[in-house]
Amino acid sequence: MKKIDIHIWRRTLQTGVAVLFILLPILNAAGFKFIWGNFLNIHIGSLTFSDPLAVFQVIVKNQYLPTGLLISAGMVLAIAFFLGIVFCSWICPFGLLSELVNRLSCRVWPRESSNIKLQKSGFKVKTMIFCAGFLVFWIFFSSPVLNLMSLPFQYSNIFQYLFIQKHLSAGIWFIGSILLAEFVFHTRLWCRWICPQSVLLAVAKLFNPFRLKIIFEKKRCIGSKIPCPCQKACSLDLDPRRLNGSSEAQCTNCGDCVDACRKTGGALGLRFGPG
Repeated sequence: MKKIDIHIWRRTLQTGVAVLFILLPILNAAGFKFIWGNFLNIHIGSLTFSDPLAVFQVIVKNQYLPTGLLISAGMVLAIAFFLGIVFCSWICPFGLLSELVNRLSCRVWPRESSNIKLQKSGFKVKTMIFCAGFLVFWIFFSSPVLNLMSLPFQYSNIFQYLFIQKHLSAGIWFIGSILLAEFVFHTRLWCRWICPQSVLLAVAKLFNPFRLKIIFEKKRCIGSKIPCPCQKACSLDLDPRRLNGSSEAQCTNCGDCVDACRKTGGALGLRFGPG
């Protein structure tokens, strides 16, 4: 029996989540309450999952520790601690849109033309933007304004506004502009360079060396082309054979490189372990 590619499972889950958050305002208005909310606070039964960055802003600005918010944000960080940044590659609806735009862009401009060397500094730039943004929030604002930079939240907010308040939110233009820029510049600009929500998830995963991760067995690698198929498969322009430092922090465990590597020796695997 042929093994189903990780990509198929991942794309199915991504698409399901994206469709769910389109329909959720309609379902909630019709009385369905088991799942409700958006990507800042999503309620599933008796559980609540909160954006860690939103909670962090509340804690720092108000200087108190709300138990409920700590638990709801802690569950999100715990997922990253054990499974890595799977939210970005398996759940986030903007991630789905960004990947599809990137694939279309690659058909127009082959991936060999992208600036791989420049991309390697992506996580460092993202961290500096995170710190600068948090400093601006701390000095000038009383409410957690960095929430507005959450593109998953903006995605879900579009449909809440559309179906409940009957008008389009500005989020649709925000997301559309970023996707257009990513197509033109042939790189996943937001996820690679800017997204502040992913920084705390990356920090959480780096605390656990035994988390789910991409494992490379050099002796099994028979890829000789440059870039290798596994590297070409990565929409973030990472080299899965050399994940360390900032590149390891950026990896989202999407598994696309593992699927590509199966045809050239199977040197890459997605599993728990120190690596």
